[in-house]
Amino acid sequence: MRTGAIICLSIFVAWVFVALLQLWFDLLSGEIFWKLTLTAGALFVVVLGVALVWREYIEEKKMKDDGYIDS
Repeated sequence: MRTGAIICLSIFVAWVFVALLQLWFDLLSGEIFWKLTLTAGALFVVVLGVALVWREYIEEKKMKDDGYIDS
């Protein structure tokens, strides 16, 4: 989960940086900015989802190995 959180935070910080540059300097066209926004949002959701599923898998495997739940 730690890696997923770091990746999600990195995506968010990068998007905020791009959004501030767009706000102040208008470097990108509106169409390109929205494409970047949608891409960043999709990547954020996918990475977060994979990280949560992976954490649940690891926790369930550990509980099975420790004998708390049956296989």
